[in-house]
Amino acid sequence: MIMKNNIFKTVVILFFFTISTFSNVSAIELKKKLPKIGGSSGSGISLDDAKTNFTKIFFESALDYMEAQFHLFNALEMNDEANKTRKSIDFVKDSKKKEGKRLTNAFNTVSDNSTAIEGALTKEAANSAEAKVHYAKALPFAVKGLLGTVQLPPEAKSLLDTIKADKMAALKLGDFVKVLPKIPEYVKSATTVGKLITSGAKSRDVKGADDANKALGDL
Repeated sequence: MIMKNNIFKTVVILFFFTISTFSNVSAIELKKKLPKIGGSSGSGISLDDAKTNFTKIFFESALDYMEAQFHLFNALEMNDEANKTRKSIDFVKDSKKKEGKRLTNAFNTVSDNSTAIEGALTKEAANSAEAKVHYAKALPFAVKGLLGTVQLPPEAKSLLDTIKADKMAALKLGDFVKVLPKIPEYVKSATTVGKLITSGAKSRDVKGADDANKALGDL
């Protein structure tokens, strides 16, 4: 009888030991599968990847757009604006500057310039032969910049969602958090002005106007 009790106790102990071991292993495996905080968003993309995807498109398109704006300001004989834009281009290109500062500089420059150019192009301006030369230089940059800019909204949303899931990232990427929600309006403004630039080139018979309008299509 005593032997039976001992056997029963041994079996019970082994049973609970097995259950406990299985639970611990399962917990470890589950922990391995869970995303690290700040490592990925709901879409499964990492913070680094989301940031890289956004910044690549943003900086390339913004620099192209600013280059177009620089030439347009020259065409419109708005020399102060042209000089300021050139300085902004140099600042944004300088990788030694903080990325967040470069981001806000580019965002503000493109936005402010778009408003200025929209107002200037609605008037009778940039019709001289010299102005048309500057205008023609702007067109390839305007087209390339705009085609890049319209790709930004989904990348901006992906990055913003990822940052929101990570409090530390939100603190480190404060400049991004300020800019990302404004991207839809930024794209809308750039698109409006981009179309105005290409249509204005056509009405002024600027070299390359037809190609620019064709490249943008129904954008």
